Amino acid sequence: MELKVTLMESAARFEKQIKLLGAVTDIVCGESGLALSCEKGENGLTVTKKNNAAHIAYEKDVEFFRGLLTLKTRAEEESFSIQEKARFAFNGEMLDNSRNSVLNMKTAKEVIMYSALLGLDNVLLYNEETFEVPEDPYFGYMRMGYTKKDVRELTDFAREFGVTIVPCIQTLAHLAQTLRWACHRDICDAGDTLLVEEEKTYALIENIIKSWRGCVDTDIVNIGMDEAFYLGRGQYMDKHGYKPHFELMCEHLKRVIQICKKYNFKPMIWSDMFFHLVFGGYYTDGVIDQELLDMVPEDVILTYWDYYSTDKDKYDRQIKKHLAFKNKIAFAGGAWKWSGIVPSIDHSMNVTKLALEACRENGIDMVFTTAWGDNGAEASIMTILPVLALFAEISYSDADVDQKVSDKLKALTGYDTADFMTLCSLNRTTQTEPIVPHNNPAKYLFFQDPLMGLFDYHVLSSFPAHYAACSKTLDALASRGEKLSYVFDTLAKLSSVLELKCDLGVRLKAAYDADDKPALLQLADEVIPELLARFDTYYEAFRKQWYKESRPGGFDVQDLRFGGLKQRILNAQRTVRAYVNGEIEAVSELKVPRLPFDCRTSDEGCDINVDCNLWDYISTPNVNSKVR
Repeated sequence: MELKVTLMESAARFEKQIKLLGAVTDIVCGESGLALSCEKGENGLTVTKKNNAAHIAYEKDVEFFRGLLTLKTRAEEESFSIQEKARFAFNGEMLDNSRNSVLNMKTAKEVIMYSALLGLDNVLLYNEETFEVPEDPYFGYMRMGYTKKDVRELTDFAREFGVTIVPCIQTLAHLAQTLRWACHRDICDAGDTLLVEEEKTYALIENIIKSWRGCVDTDIVNIGMDEAFYLGRGQYMDKHGYKPHFELMCEHLKRVIQICKKYNFKPMIWSDMFFHLVFGGYYTDGVIDQELLDMVPEDVILTYWDYYSTDKDKYDRQIKKHLAFKNKIAFAGGAWKWSGIVPSIDHSMNVTKLALEACRENGIDMVFTTAWGDNGAEASIMTILPVLALFAEISYSDADVDQKVSDKLKALTGYDTADFMTLCSLNRTTQTEPIVPHNNPAKYLFFQDPLMGLFDYHVLSSFPAHYAACSKTLDALASRGEKLSYVFDTLAKLSSVLELKCDLGVRLKAAYDADDKPALLQLADEVIPELLARFDTYYEAFRKQWYKESRPGGFDVQDLRFGGLKQRILNAQRTVRAYVNGEIEAVSELKVPRLPFDCRTSDEGCDINVDCNLWDYISTPNVNSKVR
């Protein structure tokens, strides 16, 4: 339902922004609309409506736009009055522009507007090396990242909606794509980790920070430093010998903090390494000695991240451990779009409620959700919207959070929570399995080789019917013609592929083992041609989604994966025909017994919770990456 507003003088300053909102939702300015006035105050957000007039009182500019969405959500009510006060001073989402997908400017602006309408005031841009550093032409070379002009444009655009752009960079690890170049080898410790205590390293870090300083308004910069597992273990040890890694971490952090201060930035880091260096794991139980706590510089924000825990007590325990530091503490949750092609919205919503409740109880007022794009950024960025809505509602609301989230999503996109949850169904192949974010059959059954069948052990006879049902349901949702229909259409077409492909390897092996050549020929001459037709249809939908949301850079990886898979399907067809026609004596791949992928079996003989998101592991057991 369209919301038409007639702006009174007090609200006229927002006319340009409201016109821009037409790109994401149907809120428009015009005559004979709802008479809208507003005022800025100091008491949070108040939205009132009586007959054909409405008033928004807001503390932060972003709350005006949340007020607009409230009016649209409750458009059928003649009168109401609500008052809200955000519990989190910093709330938003981090967008991953480093795992092959760099959001194009149009989509980045759309995400900013969605955030504003929900009342989220920060958008963090995670750009490991997909950002312009003029002093280093190989930094982000051919990655089609953001220029300084791009970020300045996004910063200015976001400010119009009361949203702040925050840079997220890396200054220790997660820099493999930078360190691959010969010109950077002398600053590589090992793997993806910078060589600390090396002046060239700090020169690069300063150039990165300096570049961001010129195009953002915020005083916060996330400088990363997570998962630096190679710290001090490679070239550093060769040059300097062993140094306690906790000490090495803190000394490097102090040096980078100095650079941040030079450019008027207050740094934020992920906190995991302090725990990993002491206990050898992520946020494991245990107390860090006070002597080590005292080594950590105070003038840095520590971000506790947890995307997994289904136990509220764990969040509570870990937050309390963080509060033992002298630092300001932030929390980062996860909008799980990084398990492959299909999002894990259900898991994300569950853990978000538990985590943010613990944050509220322990006084944490800086929170954000992450939208990583691990192993190819295959899932649409728009699948994070339910989690964004939940982060917002938990901040602003005390009661009926689930219903409010669903209502807001419906008003915003035309799809409610239940509609978005159907996207998860491709990975929920049975009714009894637990919701495990890493279980992603939609990816491993799609990309696995049909002859090798690495995951065939885990395929149940019910899978084809399941994917046929998914295709039908998602196709119906896509047919609504909403702005986000393409997201549902893409996964509808993937479901159609999986209906035929999920058990293709199982059927091939069964026919081969039974020496049923007519069955093999039927698979080669009838099933595979239909599969290839559906494959091409899905590829076109996926390509459309990618180019709608992202820059071209990174799609080369998708083409290589899709193209390789298609060729392997064609080769399977050719091989089976050759065997049936007596041109070859055997199909070697089909002679091999099928084993569980992860070496585990359940009582049923099929462990459906398989943890594998890496394409190079899924596609083949042969050498498919760096030769070791």
